[in-house]
Amino acid sequence: MAPRRRTVLAAVSTATASAVAGCSDLLSDSTGDGGPTTPTDVATALIDDFADENFERASERFAERERDKRGDPARLERLWMAYGSVSGSFEEVAETKTAAKRTRTAVDLTLSFDGGDHDFRAVVDGKSRLLDCGIVDGYARPAYVDPNAIAERTVTLSVADCSLPGTVTTPTAESGEVPGVVLVHDAGAGTRNNDRGGTKALKDLAEGLTSNGVAALRYDKRIPTCDVDPGSYTLDRVTVDDALVAVERLRNVDGVDPNRIVVVGHGLGGRAAPRIAARDGSLAGIVGLAAPARPYHELTLEQLEHKVSVGSIEWDDLAAIHDRWAGQIERVRSGEYEPTETLLGKPGAFWDSLAAYDHVGTAAALDVPAYFLQGGRDFQVSVADDLERWRSELGGESETTFETDGDLDHLFMPGEGPSVEFAYTVRNNVAEGVVTDLAGWIGER
Repeated sequence: MAPRRRTVLAAVSTATASAVAGCSDLLSDSTGDGGPTTPTDVATALIDDFADENFERASERFAERERDKRGDPARLERLWMAYGSVSGSFEEVAETKTAAKRTRTAVDLTLSFDGGDHDFRAVVDGKSRLLDCGIVDGYARPAYVDPNAIAERTVTLSVADCSLPGTVTTPTAESGEVPGVVLVHDAGAGTRNNDRGGTKALKDLAEGLTSNGVAALRYDKRIPTCDVDPGSYTLDRVTVDDALVAVERLRNVDGVDPNRIVVVGHGLGGRAAPRIAARDGSLAGIVGLAAPARPYHELTLEQLEHKVSVGSIEWDDLAAIHDRWAGQIERVRSGEYEPTETLLGKPGAFWDSLAAYDHVGTAAALDVPAYFLQGGRDFQVSVADDLERWRSELGGESETTFETDGDLDHLFMPGEGPSVEFAYTVRNNVAEGVVTDLAGWIGER
């Protein structure tokens, strides 16, 4: 559907970056052949292309040297899909601002959608060619968080070989001891908030739970805070060991009941939660949020397959990575690699540690309540391939709960249509129902 006419509500001069109110004809400074010449014109013409789903034309606006990467039509398509998956149909460009530095101009646009406004940036060179573009949303705290109900303090976790900064949130209104959760990250590098542009999933969870009477500890992950030798990059080293230190630290926080500590693991953290519980021996419960159950190397490749296929335009760069990883997956299956060798983006030591860990068997042997939650729009972990395996193996356990929500993605944020990774940076929050359900389950421990 063709977009409505864009309205520029405000512009900022390139030289001074001062606001100038009013409306303007976006084509007034175009060249004689109709091509946009000012940075603002170039950026808004790009949005016109996006709204018309003409991603090939959008790509042609990029400098040739950037076209294969930042201007790849498949990348541009998925970027635009991300906005729509969170906020629905595009309406108009509501505002533009520009700032120049040397030969480049950054154009920031506020884009209005049915579900709200979002921010976009295009970088234009002195010849009116695009060099880059992307989502630049800032984070907004969800309405279900009550800042007045939260006391926050900074802590430091003394873990092997380094220190990890963390944050503890406790309810201000509670007079007795409250239950507490330790939030454990997904795979890869991670901060205590799980910062991704316009989203902070772990911050949402921590502050949302504390607003509902549950203390929470979250911390910066060992990667990238500390150096880890590839040969030492194991599940224990980058996930389990540090989570155990965090659990013990939370037990010693004033106002927290040391006998009611629950580990809430997201993604790989959820897969690791049974091991954390087994090694700790005194947890009150474990939660797996999008916890993968199938072999992790298969999960990794299938995630990439989704990224390649989700749009209508094939992404050649990702397809090339997929072809390379398809060969590597056979070596992971066979164990034919060195501990320091990188396969599927992780060192061999990591794959060895996963092969030696029976996550489902470990969970089955626990005498600890467990709660598994899965989003239906999650392309990284799925209901059919992961949650159902947990259910089939653990469904007979009386204290194990399984839930799904069809509208949620891997970050447990609501949306519609196919899920794309770019959506993780579009302003959004963990669904309120996830927070209240978790708080209710934890409160019963």
